[in-house]
Amino acid sequence: MSVLKPSTRLSLVAVHDIGVTVAAAVAEPARFHRVELELASDHLPMTAIAETLGRALGAPLTAPDMTEAEALAAGMPAYAGLSMELMNLAGQPARPEFARELGIPLTSFETWTRTGL
Repeated sequence: MSVLKPSTRLSLVAVHDIGVTVAAAVAEPARFHRVELELASDHLPMTAIAETLGRALGAPLTAPDMTEAEALAAGMPAYAGLSMELMNLAGQPARPEFARELGIPLTSFETWTRTGL
């Protein structure tokens, strides 16, 4: 369980995309010199993540909207609450457009659920 809000967006990355990015950097070191890339294949709200997983699994899923006390009672580890609250407030820095600007092809979360789940 989680205190991430349904509207909180997560930066998701497919393992394949990490490999593609590394291969591009190795193949073209000058182009990637001094590039600091926050890699994300997709950047979705929890609601879209739950809906996409639900479609892939054939079961309706919804993003929970819980207080910390509710999440703890449902099994969330006590140490996890603070980091999730910070994600609710500040988000994650990685965005797919950063990789796209470098010409790196990305795997959408929808595609990943069909091929990598």
